[in-house]
Amino acid sequence: MIYAFIPARSGSKRLKDKNYLMLKDKRLFEWSIECANNTKKIEKIIFSTDSNKYIEYAKSIRLDKELIIDYRSDLNSSSEIKIFDYLKSDFIKNNTYLNEKDSLLMLLPTQPFRVNKDIDEIIKLGEKTKKNVFSSREYSFHVSFAFKFLENGQFESLLKDSPMKTGNTRSQEQTKYYHPDGSVYFLNMTSLMNDSGPSIYINAIPFKSSSKYFIDIDDQSDLEYARFIADLF
Repeated sequence: MIYAFIPARSGSKRLKDKNYLMLKDKRLFEWSIECANNTKKIEKIIFSTDSNKYIEYAKSIRLDKELIIDYRSDLNSSSEIKIFDYLKSDFIKNNTYLNEKDSLLMLLPTQPFRVNKDIDEIIKLGEKTKKNVFSSREYSFHVSFAFKFLENGQFESLLKDSPMKTGNTRSQEQTKYYHPDGSVYFLNMTSLMNDSGPSIYINAIPFKSSSKYFIDIDDQSDLEYARFIADLF
């Protein structure tokens, strides 16, 4: 069985209650819940939060699929607790209905502009390979030019073949680099239950997101930009 997993902590240092803020005509976490509800392969939706206010609102959303509440304690909802660490520990202990044959499709509320076509392809890839899959996209700038400042005022290039060393600065000839965009994660319960490794990305498969709109909402300026994009999405 494939469950959607939507984590929505109430605490946020930069943008208070950000997961509950309005984006167009919906709460921010509501975008992910509705996306999960519109994904055929998902059978049930797990809403994980530490807020009773969030829970009551989530229950009021009209859905075709069953909504399961995963209530997180103050300890598990601390900003110091990484979501993947929580999934590997107390989440599994508290939700005993899950087994190794199940999968989670994690949809982070702070990346609302995902498309269902990508989700369908990610699920298909995860089911075929039996591996974790994560959405990704190309950097909007050429990482090959990246460098760090040294204490002596000089700089050190990130890459050995940096164009700042080779002199090949033609943008169309630069290697394309990608990063996880955080919008979709397909996670096998087998890996969450049995893998003690430091990262879910080890042996995972990247998927190129097709949505042209992307933002990770973290502060007020991100939210304002997201509200602009929402009118175009």
